[in-house]
Formats: sequence, structure tokens, C-alpha cells
Amino acid sequence: MSEVTKAEIRRKVRAGRAQLSVAELVRRGEAIAASLERHVHPRAVVAGYVPLPGEPNVLRFLERHVARAGSVYLPVVPPKGRILRWAPWTPQTQLRQHSKLPISEPSTSSTHDVEALVVQAAAARGKCPSPLVVLVPTLALDSGGARLGQGGGYYDTTTERLTSVLQNHPGLSCELIAVVHSEEVMPPGSFPVERHDLRVSRAVTEYRVFGV
Repeated sequence: MSEVTKAEIRRKVRAGRAQLSVAELVRRGEAIAASLERHVHPRAVVAGYVPLPGEPNVLRFLERHVARAGSVYLPVVPPKGRILRWAPWTPQTQLRQHSKLPISEPSTSSTHDVEALVVQAAAARGKCPSPLVVLVPTLALDSGGARLGQGGGYYDTTTERLTSVLQNHPGLSCELIAVVHSEEVMPPGSFPVERHDLRVSRAVTEYRVFGV
């Protein structure tokens, strides 16, 4: 295919998401929740997020995971740097709009670093095969596992730090799962991939959880 820029793919995907009805997003969110509920262990520590308009809705799964006694954390953007902080979440948690970015995050001054998430997941080791699961918001994913995000670099940087921390916890597994609409899974070469771009080995769409 002809060379295309990340910006062009982002515009195309965002335009497609804008065409999805509320009813369709709800339907897909329920399907994603069912797939993730089957895949993720009830005792796993899950790092999720609040979806932007048009993004696959993972909130239904996060609600179910809390209901079955799982732990859920949502990202909080730090005032400096690109490594996300994390705050515990339940359906009763108050959210706030970020002052500069178009995202919602827990309204709390008490947040945890990546190391704290890993420590909590380590406590669940032995109870579930993948004690730490990170749901990664994704604009497009190629079938080789390369992810295209919104362009802020937060997940690229945070998961790089996470990989470094996990080296101090031999045997502790972390599963990165890209969350994406099925039509946004593309052949390799559909968008540029740079060395620092996050890669995943698993994804979920409204149809299923699958390896890439």
C-alpha cells in the first residue's frame, strides 16, 4: 500500500468511531465484557481506563470485575512526565475531567505508581495465572501486535517502566491487552511503527480475545 502517516490513520479511525451509534457502542461493550470476563481471572489486578467517545467501552467489564471481588485501577495523568499514576476504582468512585486533556480520571489525591500495582499483583500470584492485566486503549492495531495510540506517549512510556519493574519479580506475568474495534485491526504495514511504540501479544474486540 502507499505510505501513510500516523495522523492520517488516526483521522480515519476517529471518523469511523464517530459514526458508531450509542446503541452499537453499548452492544459492543457488553460483548467485550463477556469476552474479558471469561479470559481474566476474578482475582486479577486490572488496570483499565475510562473510554473516550467512540472508544470500545470497557467500563461494563470493569464493573463486573469489581463485582466478582477483582481489583481495578484507573490511570491518572501526572503533572510532569509520561509515566501514568494509578488510582483504585469502583463504580462509586467520583471522576473528574482533566484540566487539559479530554479524559476522565478518578478524583483523588491518593495515587499509586507502577511499582505498587506490581506488588499488589505479586500478592495474587498463585491464585491466578495472569495476576496483572493492563487494558490498553488503542486506535488501531496491526496483526503483528503493533499499536497505534492517541499520540501522547503515556502508554508507551508507562509499559516500558512496567517491563523494567517486572524484571525484579521473576515469574510474575503481566498481560497487555489492546482494546479495539474489530474493523481497526489492520494488516502489518498499514501504519508506521517506530521503535518506541508499544506492542501487545493479545487483543480484545467485540468478537473475542485473541493473540496477535
